[in-house]
Amino acid sequence: MKQPQYWINPNTRLRFPQFCLEWQACDKTDLLGFCKMDHPRRKTYLTGTTCIHLIHSEDYSRLYILYYEGQDFQNLRLQKWLRESIRDTIMARAAIALPQRLHELENKHQLWANSVTVKKLRKGTLGQCTHDGHICLSPLIVIFPPALMDETILHEMAHLKYLHHRKSFWSYLSQLMGCNSKERKMLHDMALSKYWSLYTFLMK
Repeated sequence: MKQPQYWINPNTRLRFPQFCLEWQACDKTDLLGFCKMDHPRRKTYLTGTTCIHLIHSEDYSRLYILYYEGQDFQNLRLQKWLRESIRDTIMARAAIALPQRLHELENKHQLWANSVTVKKLRKGTLGQCTHDGHICLSPLIVIFPPALMDETILHEMAHLKYLHHRKSFWSYLSQLMGCNSKERKMLHDMALSKYWSLYTFLMK
């Protein structure tokens, strides 16, 4: 098993308006005792003489990791489990939050898609709009800053009228965004470049 690109441990900070990761150090006895209790939103990883619990909020907007302070996070199987668990929670949150935000923007701009889905897309693709008005959004954008998330959604909404990237498309997108869409895209790309490898690592 290869070493991960990023190590996930209590120093890992994921705090976004739509999703937040919280770490909580606990006594080893309390952690093991919690294993005996039923909890509908808990996942547990047994590791050596202790364990780690993951508990998500009902709407998946928060993920709490309960761990023992002496826990060794260098275990590769534990790292894989943590990354996949975080990814799955982000995807579950995206399935709720992204269609909800799309519908809010639809009502605001009086522009409606025929349907919307949230799923992993090919590398580097954040959204798609088909000729029959179906919008598909990458779950990755739920951990973008709100302005960047909205701009990604509005980009696909603009394709409901213009299925190309010619001047008329950018003019219409600028109208939806209330600013120069091409300039915003440049800033958007610059803002994401710093964190892109971490985002894609979590979601792979």
